[in-house]
Amino acid sequence: MINEKYTIKTEETSINVVMSEIESIRNKNITKTGFRVYADGKIGVAGAIGDYDETEMKEKAKAALALGIEYPGEPTGKMEKSVEVVCDLKNGVEFTAEIEGLLAELKQRYPDFIFNNKINLNKEEYAIENDLGLNLKSSIARIESSLLVKEKTSPNLLDAFIGFEGTKWDRDEYIRIAEMICNGLSNQVDIENGVHKVILQPMGCDFMNKLYSELHGLKFGTGGSIFTGKIGEKLFSEDFTLYQSTNPEDGMLNNPFFDAEGTVNEAFRYTLVGDGVLKAPYTDKKTAKQYDLALTGSAHGEYDSVPGLSPTPLVIKKSEKTIVELLNGEKAIFVMFASGGDFTPEGKYATPVQTSFLFDGEKFIGRLPQLNLTSNVYDMFGKDYLGTSSDSLTTLSETPLTFMKMKVEKI
Repeated sequence: MINEKYTIKTEETSINVVMSEIESIRNKNITKTGFRVYADGKIGVAGAIGDYDETEMKEKAKAALALGIEYPGEPTGKMEKSVEVVCDLKNGVEFTAEIEGLLAELKQRYPDFIFNNKINLNKEEYAIENDLGLNLKSSIARIESSLLVKEKTSPNLLDAFIGFEGTKWDRDEYIRIAEMICNGLSNQVDIENGVHKVILQPMGCDFMNKLYSELHGLKFGTGGSIFTGKIGEKLFSEDFTLYQSTNPEDGMLNNPFFDAEGTVNEAFRYTLVGDGVLKAPYTDKKTAKQYDLALTGSAHGEYDSVPGLSPTPLVIKKSEKTIVELLNGEKAIFVMFASGGDFTPEGKYATPVQTSFLFDGEKFIGRLPQLNLTSNVYDMFGKDYLGTSSDSLTTLSETPLTFMKMKVEKI
């Protein structure tokens, strides 16, 4: 019988912004602890929020073995590792004062715009330890901005957003991004229908959804994926490499470096597609064993649940070219917000674009009319894939941009 403890501690200062001013501040400090017992191919789980009696919780987890929940994988053991990611802003008081100053400046500089929604300071600590010598700890502090931007005369609920997750705070850089967006929204430009160079980012678009769905280990293993049976085949551009990543250097600040089963990958990445060749779907221990697939470490779950297969962030490997080099003297369509799109089962893709800008590599020249983008998953990451930038749009976060050609039509 093996005992295991899984702990998640969350500290958060969340600032709610209404009409460009702080409307409320919420502080949260919660510790959740899960206890697991493994025996004879079964798992028992119990959990507690806040204070608990450890002996009592272990007994509850042991008693839960009677439910007969199968767990075919062996618990991870004999590994110790700790990773800490720190943030420039150290506490809620410092953070609140800084955001007050930021909002006052935004309001003064851009009186024709309204800023709403949230900016958060988060710190999450994960730990997992067991009788087999497993002892993993992760601590990540970050700033999350999801500030919505609305032109006062606009009939829309929102026109753009300033969204990022990062550890470095720079008010001047935040203002620079806000200025790019506000200036772009203030200037209407046009574009001809046709095939254009398009810039996409996961935060504002669902262009990665087909990769998430078709590389799901269960779907892959049961034969329901369009990629089933194609491991080792070249499906995409040789310039396209896709990682499952929990590496902070990739901007992955929402996950610990280990999954809920204690699996740790080298460099905190697992290559699912390498140089266009399909290597593996993402899996947890159960799925990997059941379908004879590589274990990629993609088990997730609540503190008091049995770990199960769920997506870990997918990241496209950066090229050696910068944003300016990928533009190569041309202008591109920068998609800021595209909602309502989808892939067909065979991989065709279409999405309306609510907000996009004509982009020259340094600034948003102007706002484009509403557009419709179409392509398919094989072209997007195959012949029409142009690369993912080595640099980011802003120093506030790791936000490389993905370039591809797509068919563009005005709505």
